[in-house]
Amino acid sequence: MAVLFGEFCAKFNFDKARRGHVGVEREYFLADQTNTPVPRSPEFLAAINDPAWTYELSACQVEHRTIPHGTRSGLLKDLDLNQRRGRDVARGLGLVLLSQELASAHMSTAIYPHDERYAGIAQRIGPKNLLAACRVAGVHLHLGMSDLDHAIQVHNALIPRIPELCAMGDHSGGERLRQYAAMAIRGMPPPFQSVLDFYTYAHEEGFAENPRDCWNLVRISRHGTVELRMFGMTGDVNEIMGWVAHVTSIAGL
Repeated sequence: MAVLFGEFCAKFNFDKARRGHVGVEREYFLADQTNTPVPRSPEFLAAINDPAWTYELSACQVEHRTIPHGTRSGLLKDLDLNQRRGRDVARGLGLVLLSQELASAHMSTAIYPHDERYAGIAQRIGPKNLLAACRVAGVHLHLGMSDLDHAIQVHNALIPRIPELCAMGDHSGGERLRQYAAMAIRGMPPPFQSVLDFYTYAHEEGFAENPRDCWNLVRISRHGTVELRMFGMTGDVNEIMGWVAHVTSIAGL
């Protein structure tokens, strides 16, 4: 059944007070002492016991999510403190929290065992694309928007800059993005002329029911943000802050 326009718009949780706030998601590999990814995310998450840390499709990965920050200093502190904390917890489990954007093609494809949505994704995309999805790790930036019109404006401003931003966040000679493209629905989104145009596109691409099913490199997120997904994983928090400064300048935030 088609999702009605009003129902679709209500799926996006905008907060005018968070306009210009920035949040960051970082996907880490959990690795053994030889830096080989190992499927131990449930164990790590139980040990760290913090909702800011969560699981990914691959059981060899965990994700840290900052809160939305209105100041650069607050974001930098959050990134730094949580990276150090995550490394300490991993070390206590005999693991390495690996800041790497591309893992070996021989890595485990075990998925996180307690999420029905991820189980469905793994079944739908098949073994080859599942391996591609498990191999890649990135840094996602979330820019707080006032409403859907504002989100579309910023989304459209970022579209022509995607090649530049991909190059800026690349640490693997483009291989991470090639692997991402192997399992993504579409990496390069079109600009939208209006909210109705965005709604129509969502139906055509199959994410009107659930905006999380849009895998574009720039997407309008259900969290009320414009999300940038092209940056590869890095352990250098100052590099991340450089990306933040650049994209917020493009977005006029």
